[in-house]
Amino acid sequence: MENQAPISRVTLTGPETIVRVNEPPSMGYVFLKALMIAPFRSKSIAGNARVNQTRIVMESVLPDPERIQRYKIVCGFSQDPDDIIPVSYLQTLFIGLLGKFITSSFFPINPLGLIQTYQSFEQKRPVSIHETLDLSCSLAGIRKTEKGVETEFSLEVMSGDELVWQGISTYFTRSPGNEKKKTKKKDEKILDPKEIILVPAGTGRQYAGVSGDYNPHHLFTMTAKLFGFKSAIAHGMWSLARVVASLDKQFKFSGALRVDAGFKRPIFMPATTALGYESGIDRENDKTIVDFELRDEQQKIPHLKGRLLVDI
Repeated sequence: MENQAPISRVTLTGPETIVRVNEPPSMGYVFLKALMIAPFRSKSIAGNARVNQTRIVMESVLPDPERIQRYKIVCGFSQDPDDIIPVSYLQTLFIGLLGKFITSSFFPINPLGLIQTYQSFEQKRPVSIHETLDLSCSLAGIRKTEKGVETEFSLEVMSGDELVWQGISTYFTRSPGNEKKKTKKKDEKILDPKEIILVPAGTGRQYAGVSGDYNPHHLFTMTAKLFGFKSAIAHGMWSLARVVASLDKQFKFSGALRVDAGFKRPIFMPATTALGYESGIDRENDKTIVDFELRDEQQKIPHLKGRLLVDI
C-alpha cells in the first residue's frame, strides 16, 4: 500500500531510554507475549499522545557464516564472495529486537495489527562475516492517517565506531472500523519482465529458518487462515531479498548502495512471479538507478515496487 498522508504526528519525547540486551528473545516467546497483551492494546492512538523515545541496543554480535550461506541459497544470492554479508541479510539481525520492541511497555500499539509496508536500507560499504557488529533499533516516528497508524523504526549497524548499514522499517495498523475498501485501479506503467521467479509452497518455512522470522502466516495455510489469509504468504523481506539477489548478479554491486521498497499485495504460495526492472544513470551524483517491481506473472498484480541506487 502507499503511505497515507498523515493527519497528525505523535510526539516522541526525551530523554531517550536505552535498553541493552545480550541476545534477542525467542520468537516463540514474542508471539506468546503478543497474544497475551493484544487485548489490552489499541490499534489506534490519540493524536495528542506523547511516546518516550526508546532505543534497544545489542552489542558484539558475531555473524553466523553457516546461516548466511543458507540465506544466500534461499534468497538466490551468489556464493561469491563467500566472506561478504548480503546487504538484505543485515535486516534479519533485527527480527528479535523488533519483536522485543513491539511487545514492550514503551510501544503503544497492538503488536498483532502490524503489517510491514515499506523497507529501506543503505549499505555504506560491504560488511564482512568476520566483523563484530553492534545493533540498535529505535522508534523513529508514529503517524496517524485516515486509514490507520504508521510506525517507523530506525535500524543501525555499527562496526566499531563506523556506521556500516542503516535501515528504516515501516509498519501499518488499520484503525478499527476502517475496513479495507476496493479502490479503482489506476493505469500504471508495467516494467518489462526480465526474470520469472518461482515461489514454492515451502518458501516461507525456508526463509523463516534463515531469518528467524517465524510469523505464523508465512508457515502453513492452517496458521495463515487464523490471521485472515486464504493460504500462507511469502515474507515481504524474502521477496525483496530475492529481487536484490537478481539485481546483484546483473549489476555486480561492489560498494555503497541504497534500496527503497514498498510492499504491495501479498504473495500467496505457491506462486509464479515476474521481476521487471529498468536502469539509468544519474551522472550528477555518480549513481546507477534501478527501478524494479515484482508482479504476479499472469494477473500482473504488484507485490513489490522499489528503487536501487548504487555508486558507479
